[in-house]
Amino acid sequence: MKAKFQFPSFFSAFLILVACNKDKVSVVEDVCHSWEAKSFMSIESVAYPKNENTTILLTFKKDGTYSLKLDINSCGGTFTSGKNGKIEMESPACTEACCDSKFSEKLATMLSKVTTYEIDESVLKLHIPQWGYIECEIFNSSLINPNR
Repeated sequence: MKAKFQFPSFFSAFLILVACNKDKVSVVEDVCHSWEAKSFMSIESVAYPKNENTTILLTFKKDGTYSLKLDINSCGGTFTSGKNGKIEMESPACTEACCDSKFSEKLATMLSKVTTYEIDESVLKLHIPQWGYIECEIFNSSLINPNR
């Protein structure tokens, strides 16, 4: 009698687990995409708020270069990535040294201090030792060119 009730219970539990499992919309495995810088996760983050009406874009290209679109200025540089999420980025060269928000200016200065990254579905975290990390989200994934 017990066996008759156990099978429907297990089957029902299996159906609930499968039905409640979210489909992963975008699983990114490579850093070479366009990312929108969203926030700093650091003790200093309060001093550098991001204006929600601006889109700050960091784009990594397969040729080892990156571009950075700030509030006003555009920047660029090179990077190398290795195993286990290792990454080195040179300081970005920007068009001017003024006019951007505190968030943008801090982002530009912190990129050369990034040592590792991790990607969790559509979120990129750029880690900076003894400081925290920069959190980015993939930008408009439907327009991303995988051949960058």
